[in-house]
Amino acid sequence: MSGSATVAQRCHIGLQQLEAIAATTHSFLGPNKRPKFIQDEDAGDAVLVSSCSRLLEHIELDGSVGQLLHEMVQAQQKVFHSGTGTLVFLAGVWSRVALECLNRGITVLDIKTAMRNGLDVCLEVCKQSAVSVKEVSCQKLKELKPTSALKSENQDSETQSLDVRLSQNLRLKLKHSRHFNLQTENTQTTPNDVSGIAQAVSHGCDSSMRLVLQACKLQSKITEDARNRPLDIQKLVTCLIPGMSEEKSCVLHGFVTLLSVEQASVVRHLQGQALKIALVNGDLSEKYRHMGFNRPANVVHITDRANMSSVSLEERWIEDALRKLHEFSIDVVLASGTAGAKLKDRTLGANVLVIEGVKRSVLNDFSTRTGAIMVSYVTQIDENCVGQGVTVSPWRDCSRKKDLVAVSIVSASTSLVTAVISSSLSAKLQSLEDQFWSCAHRLHQALTDGKLLHGAGATELLCIQQLHQSRQTEMENPQESVVLELMAEAWMDYVSTLMLNSGSVVSKSEAWTAIAHQMRLYKAGEAISRDADGVGVYDNVTVKTEAWRRALDLVFLVLQSDTEIITGVSEGEHVYSELMYL
Repeated sequence: MSGSATVAQRCHIGLQQLEAIAATTHSFLGPNKRPKFIQDEDAGDAVLVSSCSRLLEHIELDGSVGQLLHEMVQAQQKVFHSGTGTLVFLAGVWSRVALECLNRGITVLDIKTAMRNGLDVCLEVCKQSAVSVKEVSCQKLKELKPTSALKSENQDSETQSLDVRLSQNLRLKLKHSRHFNLQTENTQTTPNDVSGIAQAVSHGCDSSMRLVLQACKLQSKITEDARNRPLDIQKLVTCLIPGMSEEKSCVLHGFVTLLSVEQASVVRHLQGQALKIALVNGDLSEKYRHMGFNRPANVVHITDRANMSSVSLEERWIEDALRKLHEFSIDVVLASGTAGAKLKDRTLGANVLVIEGVKRSVLNDFSTRTGAIMVSYVTQIDENCVGQGVTVSPWRDCSRKKDLVAVSIVSASTSLVTAVISSSLSAKLQSLEDQFWSCAHRLHQALTDGKLLHGAGATELLCIQQLHQSRQTEMENPQESVVLELMAEAWMDYVSTLMLNSGSVVSKSEAWTAIAHQMRLYKAGEAISRDADGVGVYDNVTVKTEAWRRALDLVFLVLQSDTEIITGVSEGEHVYSELMYL
């Protein structure tokens, strides 16, 4: 207990830093994100960011807490491409909960036990309130109207109904602010169509989700496994084209990428031919060595030729590489890494198209479709490694803006689909690409999970309700009731911020009042209203719950680190039981 008293009397700098960093990202929560400009004072450059992952990527995070937060956000982004806003927000408010508990004299062990129990309560809410995607899809498809007049009438009635609800104590129908009006174009949808699910998880990114749906339909036309796998994330790539309007964004069959005008001339030369292809998983340079390569120690390479010519190792390597390409009549080389400038210049003269920076998933698809075998070094190529059946063609000339040309590379029966994302504002391209991948992964995750959670704060409201109920039960430790109350207040902060960013209220105080009134109605016997009008926003179950777990794990890790720094850990202090070891 002495260690806990010491902790309560001193400042937990780590938790304070985590709360402060998280506060800078509150504008990214919800559908109406407010972008930020990050300026580099030294270089004078500026970048536009509209997500937590991009913000943390571009700001200086000198402290260990910031680095831990960044790593946690990167892990969430790498797997799900969404949920980072929730993760960072909860990490901040739960840090505040831990600090308040410490100020009230609650021990570190009791804080962690109670907060873990509180999270378990919320996870049980998710388990009980999840709905199947089939139910969501059928519900959404019934709402789609065949005529624009009916759609306009429906939108007007929805707007009026939203105004009525806001005037009646804001019963948390935030879904309209994130409503996605899917264009049906008088087409009949089938029960297997994913458009209803896409509408439910679009979160206001209507244009990006429309691209995802187009990619999904294009893949379904190509592959016979479309019914079982309506959207294959691994067969999706993006190509960013600056200078064109956003309305020109589209999806195309095959692999589309931007090349220089000089490379485009090679494409025109090869156009209309069945080409041979080689795949290299690495850099196209003499100095490249594959991962895990160990250079022999204490070995000095003198020469392997009798005549001491002035030919460098790089030039000899380029000659060997070109000899390989010529020997097996290779027309196209796709590499995951970079290519040396000298090699690219020489291949241009030999009418060999070299494309660098290709994703591993693209290489795998070309390997499967053409029979090519990936190699680590271009000099390893032999007749068994060469693939066939590739065609190339220029798609659009962008040379007026950036001296670039978009080209398409297609192999027979490939299910690769490229989303071409364009914008007249170059600074906006990164955000548009992030939106596309977020939509694609949300739809993919919904189909993978087979169930969804009510969004727009509805699930979090149920968490508040259940945390209040848990406080009424008998507990072994009376301190747990205090912690659960503080966690409920943190959820209220989350929902109120979501309402404010969605434009449903003009201030957080108004949102808190509406939430508190909803809780009083529940105590009076009225259930929390969620989707009475049949038009709802939904969230991914796995994405949401993983963001919650990561946020709490981060808070516990920072809390442990702070405790070790403040109290010290040595034999005889009896504080080992209060620490979490990872």
